[in-house]
Amino acid sequence: MKYILTEEHVDIPEKIEIKANSKKVEVKGPRGILHRNFKHASIDIQKEKSRVNIRMWQSYRKQRCQVNSVAAQIKNMIRGVTSGYKFKMVLAYAHFPIIINLLEKGAGVEIKNFLGEKIVRTIKCLPGVVITRNEAEEKNVLTLTGNDLNNVSLTCALIHQACAVKNKDIRQFLDGIYVSEKRLEV
Repeated sequence: MKYILTEEHVDIPEKIEIKANSKKVEVKGPRGILHRNFKHASIDIQKEKSRVNIRMWQSYRKQRCQVNSVAAQIKNMIRGVTSGYKFKMVLAYAHFPIIINLLEKGAGVEIKNFLGEKIVRTIKCLPGVVITRNEAEEKNVLTLTGNDLNNVSLTCALIHQACAVKNKDIRQFLDGIYVSEKRLEV
C-alpha cells in the first residue's frame, strides 16, 4: 500500500541559519557551518521561516524511513553547530602498554606497541575533528571533539578498528581502544 504523503518538521532555533537548496542543506551557527547533501533520498526539503519541512510523496512503508533519517541528521547538524560533540576513548591493555602520539595539533594519532607489535598504526582525523589528551587529569584517555557527529563517530570507529585483535579470543584479549563516553561538548 502506498502512502500519499509522509512529512516531518524540524524547528529552527534562534541564532541558527539554514539554507535548503535542491536537497543540499547548510546549517550555520555559533560554532561554524555544516553541509550535507541528501541527493540519494527521494524527498523534498523546503525551508520556511521557523522550520524545515521534509516530505515524501507516494511512498511505501520502508521508503518512509528516509524522512525520519533526514530529519534526525538535520537535528544533529543543528546540535553540532550550537554545542558540538565530545567522545572519550579509553586505552585498555593488559601486558603491553599502548603508546599514543598525537599528530599535528590533534589532526591524527600514531598507535605504537599494540600487543607488543612493532607496527606503527597512523590514523588521520576526518575534517573538523580534533583529538586531545590530558594526562594530568585522566590517564589513558583520548578526547575527540568536533561539530559533525558523523565525522567524530567515524574517526572513533577508525581508531577502534585499527586496534582490533585478530586471530585471538576477544573475550580473553581485551586490549584495544574503546569509546567510553559520548556527549554534547557544551
